[in-house]
Amino acid sequence: MRLVSLSMLRPDMVLAKAIYYKDCLVLREGLSDLPRFAKSLRNLGIEYVYVSDPKSDGIVIPDAISEETRVNCKKILRQTIDDFETKTVVDISEMDGTINNIIDEILANPDVQISLNDISASDEYTFSHSVSTTVYSLLIAKDLGYNRQMLEKLAAGTLLHDFGKVLIDKKILNKKGVLSPEELEHVKQHTTLGYELLKKCPNLTELSRIIALQHHERMDGSGYPGGHMAGELHEFARIVAIADVYDALISDRCYRRKWSCNNAVNYLVEHAETKFDLKLVSILIKQIAIYPNGSMVRLSTNAMGIVKEQNKNFPLRPVIRVITNEKGNDIVPFELDLMKVLSITIMESELEMESLDKI
Repeated sequence: MRLVSLSMLRPDMVLAKAIYYKDCLVLREGLSDLPRFAKSLRNLGIEYVYVSDPKSDGIVIPDAISEETRVNCKKILRQTIDDFETKTVVDISEMDGTINNIIDEILANPDVQISLNDISASDEYTFSHSVSTTVYSLLIAKDLGYNRQMLEKLAAGTLLHDFGKVLIDKKILNKKGVLSPEELEHVKQHTTLGYELLKKCPNLTELSRIIALQHHERMDGSGYPGGHMAGELHEFARIVAIADVYDALISDRCYRRKWSCNNAVNYLVEHAETKFDLKLVSILIKQIAIYPNGSMVRLSTNAMGIVKEQNKNFPLRPVIRVITNEKGNDIVPFELDLMKVLSITIMESELEMESLDKI
């Protein structure tokens, strides 16, 4: 399996992960002749899909939770928001089972390094982002030794960290251009609005609610809404701030293309100790694949390859399935372990390259 942009789709590729839209199956796993669906997928705001083809045969892309759990969690989140918009009631009673499933699956995979990105339509971003941010937050918390009760409180608050956006103008949220200063201030209100809304939820603790209020605060006081410094921020908020930014950067947005995992990690490291908690950033980096399995990379030899698997504790030197020579011509694929050939390095990933349409 590998991740490809829609422009790279070829007739010999088979869809390796199903595509959902608003909890409905749109394209099933195993579907062939994928180029015919490219236009429809673009109309949904989807630019990348997971495929299987001869070049990626046998490559496994791990995730911390199952596809079923992701889909169910997004369904419950959608229902929670729909209920609020129609009944002005915040009811999270249905979330308990899903939260426990997420925690169970994460605890059952202690050594997983996440390579999978959730593929979703552009107007599904809030739901996909909330679930992925929760997963990253729980991975950090697991490493910190949180007990089950604390994991549950963290998960509940993280799933609802953007709940205040239900009161934000959708035209501004989905605007493709740069926000005006007035529009930006309007969007920033989702933190305080969300916090106040969640006070109406009696089975949600203050520890969980504080995430909605503080997840955009920064260690140096440059965040919002309160401009609080490190010592004033709850550890839940510090965790979610990192997970929230990381997932946002590696996701396609209405106003920009997704960043590579490598560039997103570089951003977190660059701002560690000023905007983000350095210890927590270090923990997250251990849990993710900087060059994910199934992603295309260009090597220092100028050859192209697909990341096959990770070398634990050496995220910059995975095992590569080399598929072209230095001139870009197809070759009989072979595996190259960058831990065994130290003279070769990864120069850039697919998202940093100008064009991979022919590979």
